[in-house]
Amino acid sequence: MPYLLLLVNIEISDETRFAQKFSKVAAKFLGSPETDIATNITYNRTGTAGPLAFGLTIVGLGNAPAEIKERYSASFSWFFTRKFGVPNDRVFIHFQNPGPMQPSSRGPPSFR
Repeated sequence: MPYLLLLVNIEISDETRFAQKFSKVAAKFLGSPETDIATNITYNRTGTAGPLAFGLTIVGLGNAPAEIKERYSASFSWFFTRKFGVPNDRVFIHFQNPGPMQPSSRGPPSFR
């Protein structure tokens, strides 16, 4: 179940509509059903008032090889460039693999 945390430095006028579009795009790019995509979109105005920037953390893709991560990075960069005109030097994408032993909402495996 991929979890995407998006941090942007501009307010998005229609957050609900954008969140729906972002979930659809993420599902397409990652090859996952949209029902499995979880997103969190946060606006944070700190830092420069320059052009839009975004930071995207993608969690839970397993141990994806570098070439797959490069393809995902290119896809999301393309989307944000097309949607918001984000320059490539204002993009940060981080892939995080929590691994199979991370605690879940039911607690660590030893307590289940």
